[in-house]
This record gives sequence, C-alpha cells and structure tokens, in this order.
Amino acid sequence: MNRRRLRPKNIRTRILYALLGTALLSLVCFGLVSFWSMNNLGQTSLKGTVGLSQELLKISKGSLETLTQEGLLKSTVDQAALIDAQFRDVENDLKVLVDSAERIWKTPGLYPHKRSYSIADQPPDPKAASVWQIPLGVPASAVATELQTSSAMDDFMISVLKSNPIINDCNLATPQGLFRRFPWSANIDKQYDVRKRDWFTRALSSGTLGWSEPYVGVIARNLRVNCSAPVKKNNKIVAVIGLNVPLTTIQERIIKMRINNQGRAYLVSKDRRILAREGLDTSSNDWGEKQKGEFFSFDDQKAMPLLDKNLASGTPGIMRGMLGKQDSFVAYAPSSTTGWSVLFALPVEAVYAPIRPTEQAIVAQTKAASSLVYQQIGITMAILAGVFLLVLGGVTVISRRVAQRITAPILELETGAEIIGNGNLEHRLQLQSGDEIQQLAETFNRMAADLSRHIHDLTETTAAKERIQSELKLATDIQASLLPRIFPPFPDRKEFALFALMEPAKEVGGDFYDFFFLDQRRICLIIGDVSDKGVPAALYMMVAKTLLKSEALRDETPAQILERTNSILALDNETSMFVTVFCAILDTDTGQLDCANAGHLPPLIQKADGSTVYRSFSPGFVLGPMPDISYQTEQIMLQPGELFLLYTDGVNEAVNPALEEYGEKRLLDCVTTLPAAPPEQIIHAIRAEVLGFANGAPQSDDITMLAIRYLGKKAC
Repeated sequence: MNRRRLRPKNIRTRILYALLGTALLSLVCFGLVSFWSMNNLGQTSLKGTVGLSQELLKISKGSLETLTQEGLLKSTVDQAALIDAQFRDVENDLKVLVDSAERIWKTPGLYPHKRSYSIADQPPDPKAASVWQIPLGVPASAVATELQTSSAMDDFMISVLKSNPIINDCNLATPQGLFRRFPWSANIDKQYDVRKRDWFTRALSSGTLGWSEPYVGVIARNLRVNCSAPVKKNNKIVAVIGLNVPLTTIQERIIKMRINNQGRAYLVSKDRRILAREGLDTSSNDWGEKQKGEFFSFDDQKAMPLLDKNLASGTPGIMRGMLGKQDSFVAYAPSSTTGWSVLFALPVEAVYAPIRPTEQAIVAQTKAASSLVYQQIGITMAILAGVFLLVLGGVTVISRRVAQRITAPILELETGAEIIGNGNLEHRLQLQSGDEIQQLAETFNRMAADLSRHIHDLTETTAAKERIQSELKLATDIQASLLPRIFPPFPDRKEFALFALMEPAKEVGGDFYDFFFLDQRRICLIIGDVSDKGVPAALYMMVAKTLLKSEALRDETPAQILERTNSILALDNETSMFVTVFCAILDTDTGQLDCANAGHLPPLIQKADGSTVYRSFSPGFVLGPMPDISYQTEQIMLQPGELFLLYTDGVNEAVNPALEEYGEKRLLDCVTTLPAAPPEQIIHAIRAEVLGFANGAPQSDDITMLAIRYLGKKAC
C-alpha cells in the first residue's frame, strides 16, 4: 500500500514540472526579449566605438596574410632554385665524369694507369687515391682488366671533389662487381656488394642519369642521396658512376630558410617522404638500411589529395591547413632536376603577432563597456524573477489537481507492464481511457505478443545454429583428412626428411599442401593459398588440390602441371577466385629440384653450413582468373643437408596487437638459428615464434608450412 501511495506522487511531480516548465519557458522568453532589447541598445552604443577598430584590424590581418603569402612563396621558389642549382652542378659534374670514363674505356691506352689500392693496402695519401673492393665469391682475376682501366679515373674524381663541396665521395662500379670509391677508405664491410645497391641497379636498369632515394652509406654510415649514370661502350653499359650528397650537407647548406625567425623548411620526394629538414637524424650504423619512413602530412588527411595534386603539377603555390595542431601556411615549389619539392610551413599566428597588442587593447575596452550594460540588465532581471516566483506558486496549485485526474490509468498501465515484464506474456492490459494512455496499453499488448513470437523464433534459430556448428566441425575434420598428416610419411626412404603443418584461421581454411611420389625417384611437393577464407575457400582448395595432384600424376613438369590446372580452374570461374601455388619435383637420387611458381611467396633454403636465404623464382600468375597462362620451370640443385621450406602468407603477415607484421626477416632469422635441425623441429619453432609474436592477437589468416631436408643418396 505504501508503494502504491508513493507512485502517484512521482507522476504528479512530473506533471507539476511540465506545467512549471511551461510557465518558466514563458517567463524566460519574456526575460530574453527584455534582455535582448536592452542588450541591443548597449551594443548599438558599443558598435560606434569598436566597429571601426575591428574593421581596421580585419583589413590589417588581410594585408599581412597577403604580404606574408607572397613573401613565403617567393622565398620557397628561391630556395627551390638554389637546390636546383646545387643538384644541377652535381649532375654536370657527373656528366663530365661519365664522358671521361667513356673515353677511357674506348681508348684505354691513351690514359696513364695508376696504382689501385684495396681496403687492406693503404696509399701514402688516402685523399689522393681511390679504394677498390669486390664482393665475396668474385675472383680478382674476373675484374683485373676493369680495375686497370678504371684506375685512370682517380685524377678526374679528385678534380670533381675539389670543385663541388656538397659532393662527399665518387663511386664507380661495374656489372661484374668491381667497386671503386674516391677517396680511399678501409671502412668497407666485407659483405658489401655494390650490385645490390639502389643507385647502381637504378642506373643499370634505366640506362639514364637520375637520383636515388636516401640510403645509408657503407663507409660514412649516414643518410645520403646518389646521382648516378651509366658508362657505355658500343651502346653497352660497362660501368656506373655515382656522386654521393649527404643529407647533412643538404640540411646545412640548403634547408636554412626562416621568416621572422619562425617556420620550417622541408625537402620532400615525390611521395612526400621527408628527405631533409632541420633536426632530421641522418646517422645510422646499419649501411644496409634505407631511410625510415617520415612523411610530410597535414593533421587533416582530407587535405592530402589536394597537396599531392599540387606537388605533382610542378607549379609553385601555397596552401593553408593544420600542421602540428597549428593553423599554418605551407608554400611549395618544385625542383626540376630531381622532381622533389621544397616546402616551407609558417604558423598563421606568426603572421598576426604584430597586431595582437592592438587587438587585446580593443577587447579590454569592449569588456569594460559591456560590463556597464549588463549591470543594468541584471537589475531588470531581478524584477522579473520576483514576478516569476508569484506565477510559479499559482501553477503549483493547479498542477496538483490535474495530476489526480490522470494518475489512475497510468498506475494501472504500470501494474500491467510489470506483470508482462515478469514473464507473463499472455497477460493483456484492459484500459478504456480513450486517450494516448489507452493507445500505449494496446502497444504493450502488441509488444507482448511480438515478444512471445520472437522467443519461439529464437529457439528455432538457436537449434539451426547448433546444427551449422556441428556441420562446420565435420567439414573441418573432412578437410584435415584430405591433407597428409602421418609423419614421417615414408619411413623407408632415407634420402630426405619431410614435415608439414596447416592451421586454419577459421573452422575451415583455404591453405593446403600435398606431397606424393611420382615414381621411385621423384617426389612432388605442393603448397597453395586460396584468395578467400571459410567454406568457399575450403571448397575451392579441395578442387585445386585434387586437380594439381591429378595433373602431377600424368608425369608432367611443374610448369605444365600449373598450366593444365589453371586452364581447368579458369573455366566458369564467375566468382574470380584464385589460388597461389608453388609446385616442386625433387629427384631423390641427384637432389635436382624442378620448381614452378604461380604467384606464391619465395621459398627459404637453409644451406648445409646453416646459412639461410630466400630463393627467388619467376613469380608467375595466380591460378584461376585467366586461361592460357604460361609458367616457367626452374631448376636448382639441393646439396645433402640442405633444407627447402615452403610457407603461406599467414606466417610472415601474422600481426601483434600493435598491428606489426612478423615479417620475412624474423622468419629468416628463426630458420637460421636451427642449422641441421629436423624439418619438424624447424616448423614447430616457427609456429611457436609466430604465436609468441602475436601475443594474443587473433589469427587473421591460415598458417601453412612444408619443409623437406635433402639427405642425399648416401644417407640410404
């Protein structure tokens, strides 16, 4: 009874609040009109004194912005022109060296040969001689002629270094691996192979003069860019010459621009990679690494497409946007020699700094005048408050009487809703008030009926879901049974040791592997990765695996196996699904391994001495999307003790909670730490390391690996 007595009071309170709110709203509206009238009168008087000052400030700001943008753009264009001049001097010096080298190669007898010094043979004056080096495995006799011919370049190189202070060193390299660097230095890593450096490969492949992306030097161990060009004899490239410009030199000599001691200049590549800026760390101890990715970017990514378009246009200009949480002007101008751009960012606040004191004085005077106006408004509002209290008392009395008339049907509605809420979905409300409360009761009745029907449907849906889970479990078992799972698979064969593993990311996956003998000597190894996941990928995987094995048993080469399987999969492939496949056939007597790749990842080979490398094959096209695709069979010879490892991208693309990928380097390092280990131990070690790296992050893709260690015929 006490509970029922309390309920109407809550309803009355709500009704009272509604009525009081109406009255309060009316009074507030009246007060706002009065306040607006008085405020308008005060503002009219203030406008006469403040308006002119604000207009002058507005004009001043506009003029400052215009003048600043013009000066900023001009300075940026001048800076770009300075960079162009510096880089153009480097290109001209390079052209002189290339021209001299081509004359030397065409008529080597006309130029005196100088003594060549290796890293172990220090000259009397290291600054007046170059140093030469060849990669491990290249005999000195293979480059003897080139070494003698290129020695005549020392005099030309020393002349270039003396004439151009921004050049740090001159490099000359040949396709056979000879590397000559001026001036002499013994600080060259024995593992250094000039044929793998970007500046060399770029000039060799393009055949033209150009600039490299920043990289770490093998001697100075700092970031630099390289301008390189090929040396030709009878239209054949016989050498590549490169001139190194350290990023430190660019920063000290070029990126120094300031406006009112504020702002920052940048030199960026075509993809907005920051090549130079004040404070950029250009030192590094790893000569094999490239510049870490630091890119120029506005805070608002929506502005980036316009910036990219403006930089690509090759025309100077200026933009405005948020940079480092500051509203800034950003001027840009291209460098025609390299295609890079000079950017200069200046905070907008720095433009307005000269007029800030005047603006603050105007604001202070405006506040003083406004306080007098609002003091008068406060007196008027106090009078209105007294009137408001009187009206509020009258509304309270009327509200109590109105609440008593409407609470009865509401309480009955609340009781019926509580019964339905306790689970009696068959209960129905019987209200005949003829108003919205009756409509609400009818809505409750419909809701109870709908809820009862929904519970019935949910029960059926749950049962159907349990059936689907049971079928998926069965599909998982079926898929697992299709893959060889008994290891060792061929206990009587001592020529090799083999192990494989597949862990799907979902109940069923799209990865697969297979291995089987084609005859007494040859065993076929297959690994694949379907482009999708789940049931569709599993079905496609079973079809692809069956076709590959069927075609392999026809005694075809790996390339023919892929070609025939692709032709079948491409028929009626309306979903455009595809599968990457690596197919290999090992001759267990000789160790010959015939391989063909259909868009799959490169395998790993662990040498007998424990070193591990990635072995690249012709990438090929994936199976399924297009018919009539040709593939290439490539041969390698496995030596006794060498391991051949195949894997899918679920291994190297596994991520941790920070969204960092496991990566190919970690995979390579993991295999390298297990020399001569059985394939099963290596695969389980990789799986454990990937699991530890993921650190609880969900598995996003199927993980599949297949490894075989060739032991040789003698192991039998």
